[in-house]
Amino acid sequence: MLDNKFYNPILVKTLNDFFKEKDWEGLVAFLKRLTNKDFRAAGEIIGSQLMPEVSTVVFWQAFYELSAYHSKAFLVTMLKSAELRKRQKGLTLLDEGFDKVAMYLTESGTEIDRMKFVTFMLQVFPDEPNELEHLLKHLKIDAPKVCVDYLLRVCNMATYYLLFLSLRKLEHDKDYLTRCCLFLMKKGDSLSFNLASVMKVYFDLEQVKGTFSLNLNPYQFGRLELSYENFKKILQSI
Repeated sequence: MLDNKFYNPILVKTLNDFFKEKDWEGLVAFLKRLTNKDFRAAGEIIGSQLMPEVSTVVFWQAFYELSAYHSKAFLVTMLKSAELRKRQKGLTLLDEGFDKVAMYLTESGTEIDRMKFVTFMLQVFPDEPNELEHLLKHLKIDAPKVCVDYLLRVCNMATYYLLFLSLRKLEHDKDYLTRCCLFLMKKGDSLSFNLASVMKVYFDLEQVKGTFSLNLNPYQFGRLELSYENFKKILQSI
């Protein structure tokens, strides 16, 4: 629900008209003329009222146009609207509209903007690794250690599955794997500790000390690698 302090029926109607017409040039020109107070109100209206309800095509067009116009003012607003839309209507990064946003962030966006975008989106799809794989691929995050750096920031099942797959590509680097394992243990939550338990046994990390209740049979190691559902089932069974 829109905060009462931002309720301005004339502003709502004007912004809605720009969205209906897909008049992004006109919208940007209009936003530039607003006072600071009305600009903040416009951002709130766009993020919490318009973006969750528009068509998929309009959603991604507006995401791109407003982020490109003023990322400092609108990127976080757009990200929050994506989370809200995911809950209310559903959202996928597999839509071609996302590709333009990814291209903008990769070619023109700042490193901080890319980091904000990826870290936030990793949390929007906690149980959909295919969405997250698409995210990383289109933001050109493919080097294993770069992937790990992003994936360790977030705690959910889909992210940890991709983290496990990335770490498998680095299984020769025991010191690095040990540091990642210890980092997970320090997070303090059960899911992170369960993954650390799997890593210690799977990668034979003798330097990792601690009390682990994990008791995996050899045949289960292979299952970890086969599918997300197998990985999820094993981590939830610990």
